[in-house]
Amino acid sequence: MSELLNVAEVAAVLKVSPDTVIRRFAKVKGVVNLGSEETRGKRRYRLLRIPKHVVEKFVGHPIELVNPEPTRRQMRSDWMTKAAHSLAKAMIENAESPTDRKLFKKILTDARTLTFVPEERLG
Repeated sequence: MSELLNVAEVAAVLKVSPDTVIRRFAKVKGVVNLGSEETRGKRRYRLLRIPKHVVEKFVGHPIELVNPEPTRRQMRSDWMTKAAHSLAKAMIENAESPTDRKLFKKILTDARTLTFVPEERLG
């Protein structure tokens, strides 16, 4: 069986949006739909896995996979996760009790205040 691609990978290869990929490939033979069907109280959810040979047949020539660029949401969550981990590590290293609510509130207030300080003054 050929390699299964997700919607983002196919969108990167075809240089179209993920919605376009879903519309074009949803009913193509060989595509696996892992989503749910629409019911009276719940809308349809499509989660497609598209075999590489189906995309190659659609394009008309062999394809080379391209790593899709991360979305803004993924990039944002990445730096937010790193920042949260750094704060937690600093609290554990420097606090008597890392679960102290007063300390959490102080860090939160200080962090909010620092967002208004120009970057050159932070260094």
